Amino acid sequence: MKKIRDFSQIIGMLENGQLNPALSAEVADTLEKLTALSDQNPAATHKGKTTLTLDFAVKDGMVTIATAFESKTPKRPRKNSVFWVVEDGALSTEHPRQHDMFGPRPVSSTDGERQTQ
Repeated sequence: MKKIRDFSQIIGMLENGQLNPALSAEVADTLEKLTALSDQNPAATHKGKTTLTLDFAVKDGMVTIATAFESKTPKRPRKNSVFWVVEDGALSTEHPRQHDMFGPRPVSSTDGERQTQ
């Protein structure tokens, strides 16, 4: 009778050997997401976790092991958009108390080229 006492062997055998590669892919995905967040904001520490759950059910000397895992990473920050509220609750991208600096304006006509000093 073969006895299994090593946890790494148990993990390797669960789900007919499919749990270990699936969990490895989940950990790699978690690290990839955290690395992307770190690339966007290198001064901050970005934390995540992967949790493996093993549920054991024993009946008449036989054990059934059910598995589940999940990962949590911080949500990616979204950019803010700035608008101004104008009459009747409408939104505007232009500040209502400032003149448009880049809109059309009259240009004086000069014959000839600019003079240099």
